[in-house]
Amino acid sequence: MGVIVSVLLLLSLGCVPEPPPPTTVKDPVVVPEGHPAISLVFPESGAGTYDGSIDLQWTVTDLTLDVEGMGGEPVPGEGHVHVYVDDVLAEETASNGARVTGLSAGPHTVVVRLAGNDHEELDVRDSVEIVAAFPSLSIVSPPDGGTLASSSTPLGLVIDGFTLVDGATENVFAQGRFTISIDGELRDWGADPIAAAATGLTEGPHTVRVELVTNDGQPLETPVYAERRVVVLPGARGVYFDRAAFAEPYDSATLPVSLTTTAFTLVDGDDTLLPVDGQGHFHWYMDGLWLDRGIQTSQLLQNMAPGPHLFEVRLVSNDGFELPIADRLRLTIAEDRPDAVISYPGDDWRMGPDFNLSFSAENFTFDAAAMDGANAPHVGHAQVWLDGVLVHETTSGIAALTALPVGTHVVRVQLANNDRTPVSPAVYQEIAVIVDPTL
Repeated sequence: MGVIVSVLLLLSLGCVPEPPPPTTVKDPVVVPEGHPAISLVFPESGAGTYDGSIDLQWTVTDLTLDVEGMGGEPVPGEGHVHVYVDDVLAEETASNGARVTGLSAGPHTVVVRLAGNDHEELDVRDSVEIVAAFPSLSIVSPPDGGTLASSSTPLGLVIDGFTLVDGATENVFAQGRFTISIDGELRDWGADPIAAAATGLTEGPHTVRVELVTNDGQPLETPVYAERRVVVLPGARGVYFDRAAFAEPYDSATLPVSLTTTAFTLVDGDDTLLPVDGQGHFHWYMDGLWLDRGIQTSQLLQNMAPGPHLFEVRLVSNDGFELPIADRLRLTIAEDRPDAVISYPGDDWRMGPDFNLSFSAENFTFDAAAMDGANAPHVGHAQVWLDGVLVHETTSGIAALTALPVGTHVVRVQLANNDRTPVSPAVYQEIAVIVDPTL
């Protein structure tokens, strides 16, 4: 830290006197009488500052802080405080706190020492280690005011003075991730600048904002962000998740995800067709893992685990090459989300025409006495549907399915309120069974 010292320069006969040597930590003077003490109460060791300044607070016992006596004759039991930053005297004060400013980037040691009225220091001190950082972020591409021919664009980011960490939740100074917002709506976050992208951009102008945040997702005390304005051209090729269908946190383990495309024709194939501009299919990903491929514009995701999830869909040419056009959807499933779980039979099992369906519910109470009564959160019964037809309403966890015709059937167990309406958002599990009369 640089310490600003005002020096009166006396000019005499054109000569400039030598400046005094810099102030350094004095050898302490031991005062045998009394037991004065000083203790720093703020900040904690390891604390940091993003603007080069930090407030100090301390408590002093068995010594009276006397501002009028500073610089005077020593008086037993009176004195003040000397504040040092990296062994350089920064302030002398008779208060219980001080503000240190002008810190350079990096670690610093702050020491507070008791001194008598005559500035002779006692052998009484306390210290704390602090860190100063000056994070910066800039968007180098796309250019401000640039036009886009698709619904997504990579973001060229330059981030300095800040450590990017993915998945951490405990805050560490000058550590975290970046968020990406579109027109004020949080869309994505990450810790890899190379993978940063603005996705799901509809036709027209948009403001893209990238901001540094702490590990728990909060803006820095001194916000650090950059913005770019872009314009998506009419007729741009794109892919878009239906974000309006979800409220956060999503209170269901059943997640129907759907999307739409523009200026792109869906063609099914096995990635061996010749590429045709504007033709192809999708690749679906969930939490960074492959989910599916094809031309379907929806996915039914069942028995979803609580917590945050990332869904991504990419446009793919006929020959299997992923195009730089994608959309990403971040969604958090509620910790106490209800779920319907079919335990028997399994999906695509071959069954005889008569069998018992077994199921249960998570974070949901089956209550037979409450049926047709007032609705209550996460309380109700189960509805069993066969090929879209309601065949049972029960709280037993078992339903008999009999005389099923030969062929494939869709069985759904759906959670319902006490008044027999489906809970919202919908909670269900579907399976397919293949009826084989030989079984």
